[in-house]
Amino acid sequence: RSNNALDFDDLLLETALLMREHADVRQRYRERYLHLLVDEFQDTNMAQYELVKQLVGPARNLYCVADEDQAIYAWRGADSRNIARLREDFPDMRQILLERNYRSTQMILDAANEVIKHNWQRTPKKLFTESKGGPRVTVYQAYDEVEEASFVVDEIARLAMQGLAEPGDCAILYRTNAQSRALEDAFVHRNLPYRLV
Repeated sequence: RSNNALDFDDLLLETALLMREHADVRQRYRERYLHLLVDEFQDTNMAQYELVKQLVGPARNLYCVADEDQAIYAWRGADSRNIARLREDFPDMRQILLERNYRSTQMILDAANEVIKHNWQRTPKKLFTESKGGPRVTVYQAYDEVEEASFVVDEIARLAMQGLAEPGDCAILYRTNAQSRALEDAFVHRNLPYRLV
């Protein structure tokens, strides 16, 4: 306040408080935004949820896309319980489950269903696809990032040697850029080409 400045969190909180405490401002924005769409609703925090409630107004033209099983931002204040709060605050809300998957085989979805069914406070759903079968899912627990990278690169080499895949058919996804170093070292050690995107 002494610097007359706000950070991102302050902007959210102050806006939510402004909407809650000043009916004239709230009404002006409700009239301006007649429909409200919130994507990735599971990653909203309490200030964002309060802001949504204040903006919606009596018309209740609210559309949210959410999946508790994809909530990944709790570490920065996101609260997937906002989905349950939404159901309580909007009991007439219509829910549409998107359970059909167009990318994965049923084998992968079966594994995902087994993992996510244990998630806390979730909407029950059963993922399915028209792409039946698929290779079995392998679980490998590595000691460290070097062992993990070696396993991944060895698996790509095995698939290529058996003619089951070309190296260019394989992609490795990782959470942070720091993880690429061990993978790159493993590719260099095995003398296998790779491309970092």
